Amino acid sequence: MTIRNAVVGISAVVLAGCAGDTGINREAGTMLEPMSKPATVPTEITWAGTGANGVQKVLSVNGGMVTWQRTEGDHAGCQWTDDGWFAPSSTWSGCRTADGEQEFAKTGSIWPLEVGTSESYDVKGQNSSDSWQTTRNCTVKSAVLVTVGERELPAYEVACEDKWSVQTWYVSPELEMPVRYKNWNKKGGLRTDVTAVL
Repeated sequence: MTIRNAVVGISAVVLAGCAGDTGINREAGTMLEPMSKPATVPTEITWAGTGANGVQKVLSVNGGMVTWQRTEGDHAGCQWTDDGWFAPSSTWSGCRTADGEQEFAKTGSIWPLEVGTSESYDVKGQNSSDSWQTTRNCTVKSAVLVTVGERELPAYEVACEDKWSVQTWYVSPELEMPVRYKNWNKKGGLRTDVTAVL
């Protein structure tokens, strides 16, 4: 089996797992207008579910880079900086892995979100004990309905894959924010599955 076929196979398993999720309705034939990148980010998001429960807050915004901190729940104290939901973190500290930093070069633009748009990042990173390189490929896979509390919200499903994981965001154009997030580790399986508390 080639590496490419293995990656395609893993992606199919991950998306099949999402397809069986009762909180994600793929059968509704959801149609969405293209979604421009929001001018601002929510200052606080509370997540409930598995692997990343708790509150994350914006500490600062500087030149398009947002620094977040998890203030309550799983991994409280973890702090990271990125330039958007789908981009790799440029730095992180106090998280479950060693503090580190990454540089990346971006190709393409996923904004405005609509099914089929994509972007990718060539990433080089390091921490106190390791260094790595990978490519993160992000694609808007579909438009779905996501159950959030007692609401069913239309959302774009955006999947980002690198050599270690597939991360999936469900972004609500109405609320201009992710309302669900999943992180599937290729060796360890589902690590995070959280829904925003609205």
